[in-house]
Amino acid sequence: MKSILNENAYEDEDRRTGYGFWLYLLLFVIGYNGVKAAMGLYYNAEAYDTVSLLHALLTVLIALAATAGFFVRKRWTPLLFISFFLLNLLYMVYISVALSVTFPEKIDFFSLARVAVMCAVVISYLVRSERVREVFVE
Repeated sequence: MKSILNENAYEDEDRRTGYGFWLYLLLFVIGYNGVKAAMGLYYNAEAYDTVSLLHALLTVLIALAATAGFFVRKRWTPLLFISFFLLNLLYMVYISVALSVTFPEKIDFFSLARVAVMCAVVISYLVRSERVREVFVE
């Protein structure tokens, strides 16, 4: 039993580390994009080209696996989060290259830079964070 004067008096010593805001936010981003990709596959599967279809399928699979792994605290969950963001970055690069061939003046560098910065921030957080290490590894 901890002393009431201690600042952590209400924490249970046997309790596992909580997820924290950022991990829930990342789970929301992955889950939301997984649902969007699943709805796109359901309603417009015939309109997708091969790369877009593969991207949507992988997004749905990664979102399902990451959500399941998140709540049971599997060790591979951060790798799924990282692979999700890298998959989106590669897809944005593909879209940018495909558009630059057809429409050189219509390249959206802002969206590509936004996804690249998001990937850099998220991946550095998942690799270096002690909370992520405590929640999913230990």
